[in-house]
Amino acid sequence: MATSMPKQVNMESTRLCTECGRQFQSRSGHSRHMRQHKGQAPYRCCGKMFFDKDKLKMHRNHIHGEAAREACFQCGKLFATRQQVTKHMTVVHNANSEKFTCDTCGANYTSKQGLQDHTASQHEGRAAHACHCGKEYRHATNLYRHKKSTKH
Repeated sequence: MATSMPKQVNMESTRLCTECGRQFQSRSGHSRHMRQHKGQAPYRCCGKMFFDKDKLKMHRNHIHGEAAREACFQCGKLFATRQQVTKHMTVVHNANSEKFTCDTCGANYTSKQGLQDHTASQHEGRAAHACHCGKEYRHATNLYRHKKSTKH
């Protein structure tokens, strides 16, 4: 029986968002993310703007009742996009992903970084995310808000 090795991330090939520091492995993911910072939404429906085609599909599915066409092969749950199925498989069925479990409380994470952030903030009492000005935050979203509000 062959065992699969966890996917290695080549840090030189990652793309970094200059606005919020988020890292992307694909050029398309980075480009889509940057459109959000710039307010460039190429997809529109009923007065709403969408930054990628999958979000437009989800909107049409939920708001306009268009049929969800993508199904999970394990449980049959329907989704508007293949991307949603992939995320569902990773989170619910743990497909193609290593599980990272906290030794202290048993919380599970789908990434090593998620577990490290959890351990730092919940069990070691230290902030996992810091700004160059010295402020520290337990959650990346709070650091992002700080940077946006202070224009760092």
